[in-house]
Amino acid sequence: MAVAAKFKVYASNFEFFPNDVEAFQRLSPLFKEIHRIDFVMRINDPSVNQGQMVSNFDNELEKALLVHGASYFELRLPPEIPQEFDFTFTFGRRIVAVEIEKTNREKILRDILKCHMYLHFGSDFALVGLPKNYPHTQGVWNLYEFGVQRLRECKTFGFGTADKLDRILLFGYEQFIGLTNEPLSQNTRQRMRKEATA
Repeated sequence: MAVAAKFKVYASNFEFFPNDVEAFQRLSPLFKEIHRIDFVMRINDPSVNQGQMVSNFDNELEKALLVHGASYFELRLPPEIPQEFDFTFTFGRRIVAVEIEKTNREKILRDILKCHMYLHFGSDFALVGLPKNYPHTQGVWNLYEFGVQRLRECKTFGFGTADKLDRILLFGYEQFIGLTNEPLSQNTRQRMRKEATA
């Protein structure tokens, strides 16, 4: 069995949408001291799924939030609702469910639906993390920009309830190589895949 290749990366240049809702007002103090989140990307097998990269960003984000004032919280959903959120926490007496969509822009609408479920069953806010630069074989996707478009369309065309859509906050972040500070790109992805096959 192949040994996973690991790469030190970090996230910064955080951005939020929308920033005129209560979710942003309540959660922005928690993020104001967090300027960088170090995490690890790995390629488990470069011959499978075009060497797709996976990461522990969600775990490191949760740790950073807990260090800066959030508290651990276990949101319990009914048995018929799959508990697929990445983690939940409380801050300022508000319960927040977190979804991180690291690679697949087509799943963002599904994430917005899942947020509706979490909000229905006790979460006050839902936070969806989306990278601004996800490199893949065809180029670099800005999942955050794509998420902003989808959330705007949901609000414009009534795809979801207004009271819940206003409690969903998108969180964008840019990803960089730890040693060189280069933004993740097709070139850095190719180098990482090459190293993983060495």
